[in-house]
Amino acid sequence: MLERLSNRRLAFVGDSIGRNQWESPLCLLSTAVTNKSSIYEVNRRLITKHTGFLVFKFAEFNCTIEYYRAPYLVLQSRPPAGSPKQVRTTLKLDKMDWGSVKWKGADLIVFNSGLRSYFTCDFAPCQFFCRNRNI
Repeated sequence: MLERLSNRRLAFVGDSIGRNQWESPLCLLSTAVTNKSSIYEVNRRLITKHTGFLVFKFAEFNCTIEYYRAPYLVLQSRPPAGSPKQVRTTLKLDKMDWGSVKWKGADLIVFNSGLRSYFTCDFAPCQFFCRNRNI
């Protein structure tokens, strides 16, 4: 797989499930490299739960395996003026997450998002808007 990823960027974008999907091939592929020092995070960051993005380079193959945290893939924002008090956040479906500029240009992108829980209102009251109208 590393040979097929040679000179390419593989990006995982999404929520915590996407992060787990990123960690698995990262660990698996790192076992195929004998020189472990040739694998490194390009910004010298440690793997932590609080990092918004991580980019690991496999220098011998000139490829990167990247993770970008974007739970909704689209822009999460404040509610519009005059919204009911229970509306605490909105998703702007016509705008990509701010971090999308970082994964732009990747050769392969794996998207994952936990939108099911948001749209089924498992965690909080939901109200949907479309250009200042309720849906």
